[in-house]
Amino acid sequence: MGGPMKVLATLWLSLAILAGASGAAWAETWAIQVVDVGSASGPSSSIGLLNGYPVVSYFGAPHSLKYAALNPQTKVFNLLRVDAGGEYTSLAVDASGIVNVGYLDAVTQQLKYWRNNAGQGLIQTIDSETGLGGMGFYNSIKLDGQGTPRISYYYWHTPGGTIAGKLKYAVLNGSSWSAEFADTALGRGKYNSLALDASGNPQIAYRDDNARTLRLARKIAGVWTSQIVDSLNDPGWFPSIALNGSGQPRISYLAGGSAQLRYAFFDGVLWHFEDVDDAGSVTSFSVTSLALDSNGNPHISYYDADASSLKYASRSSGGSWTVQVVDNVGDVGGYSSLILDALDRPLISYLDYTSQGLKIAYGDYPDQDSDGIPDVFDGCVSNPDCDGNGIVDGKEGAPKATRLKDEPIFGCGSLSGGPPGGGPPPVDLLFLLAPAAYLLRRRSFLRRT
Repeated sequence: MGGPMKVLATLWLSLAILAGASGAAWAETWAIQVVDVGSASGPSSSIGLLNGYPVVSYFGAPHSLKYAALNPQTKVFNLLRVDAGGEYTSLAVDASGIVNVGYLDAVTQQLKYWRNNAGQGLIQTIDSETGLGGMGFYNSIKLDGQGTPRISYYYWHTPGGTIAGKLKYAVLNGSSWSAEFADTALGRGKYNSLALDASGNPQIAYRDDNARTLRLARKIAGVWTSQIVDSLNDPGWFPSIALNGSGQPRISYLAGGSAQLRYAFFDGVLWHFEDVDDAGSVTSFSVTSLALDSNGNPHISYYDADASSLKYASRSSGGSWTVQVVDNVGDVGGYSSLILDALDRPLISYLDYTSQGLKIAYGDYPDQDSDGIPDVFDGCVSNPDCDGNGIVDGKEGAPKATRLKDEPIFGCGSLSGGPPGGGPPPVDLLFLLAPAAYLLRRRSFLRRT
């Protein structure tokens, strides 16, 4: 369904809610802020909250892991270029404020880990082989109750180039990582998403490319098991998993055959499925991101490929879905990452393909001067153009990226473990020319088989 029919369907749903659907949980207003502009900043973004302030890890061409953190004192985003890689990145913040990031090293193709503790950086190689083994693709990092990072990832190929295609899982044990296969079958593990229950037991949602199914792997009492969750209409594209208060899995994903955003949930006995919205088609931008609110209700951010827009779906306690267009100015919404704050308000990081920039959308955050920066994060709440340069504050983006003083960048060594990387930072000219060519190539590529 697309075009006028999609518009009518969305209008009908909105009218139904206004007519009396109770308990609908959705953001009525959005403030949208540009964080980083140019350099293809925004693919593979992952958002978190550090003391209530947003932080984002993301990819910036040519092949750089970048990090944006909103400074609570200055109310300005500080940008860092951390290391080579970052096309696949995942972020989690622990209770003490330590930022944990998993990412792909663009040079060695290995899975790496960056920890930022109040400005003190540490880089480790999580999983490595002699040669160019393909690790770190589609990784997902989470923290257990003790703040220990755990990560799922896709083992793509062996150092000799043989396709492996298996799902792996690693845990930080003290100062080193231990890794194991979560599913040893070939062709399984793409687009994986990790969740941990209250005891730290992992559950991973992922795609089986060979069988064209969505699968779930679990580890209980040291034993991994795997099951098919959904096999209807080529499911399992870009899943995102969360667990409710009872540890039962909820998964958002795309069904490739019907281009539907689908939501699956397990009640302890059976799986249930709900088709939420038409996502247009499955493209490399079409990441889904799921979060559960304090009542266990699902919220999902995703990209509508037909409309080239960022969308947001939320389900009420009564079971009604509400779908909103968050941003449709240009081609926006790819690689979105969603988190809910302490008041269940959504924050979404995503790619603006048109400007090749990173944006954040804030749901239901007061913004009295309508500059795109919520009042709580705005150093100038009553003037939309504080510096008087003719550009609305929320559209300016942060200053040019810097780096931590003790942080090696672009693979030039490591503070702990792992092979050295591939030389000095690219020159500024590459930052100007590479992004457009890189994203044009990715934009036209459909991850379909």
